[in-house]
Amino acid sequence: MKKALLALMLAACFVIPALAQESNTDASKPIWDHGDNVSNITYRTVQVYKVYDQIDAYIVLYQMQGSKIGQAVIPKAWGKIGTQKKLWFRNKAKKLTSSMTVFYKDDQFLKVVLTVSPKRNDAVWQIAPAGTTVNADVETLDIVY
Repeated sequence: MKKALLALMLAACFVIPALAQESNTDASKPIWDHGDNVSNITYRTVQVYKVYDQIDAYIVLYQMQGSKIGQAVIPKAWGKIGTQKKLWFRNKAKKLTSSMTVFYKDDQFLKVVLTVSPKRNDAVWQIAPAGTTVNADVETLDIVY
């Protein structure tokens, strides 16, 4: 009985590795890369502190690395439905913080999604100070961390 059990265990030690699936040994290929299912769309999400409403654009103050604050200018024309709408708004849940997500396709700007409260009396919404001028003719948005 002991000899049969030993022979069975020894046979399992030789058979199981032979049946095992070959692993990915190519170190240059990421483990998540399975061929054609890799998307060319990437995104960056940052926390939003303030959204200043100006005549032609929204001025967004967002969190950068550490305690720095970044500024992004989003033209209101991007929100108009047309050939390609670049600005989308998403309603923020009550207990969540406001955020901004910027989508890129092949490292080129695609669209921006602002997740904010739709109520303009929310603390995140402010009116831009008088005399504030911004360039609202930009075609791209690149947020810096």
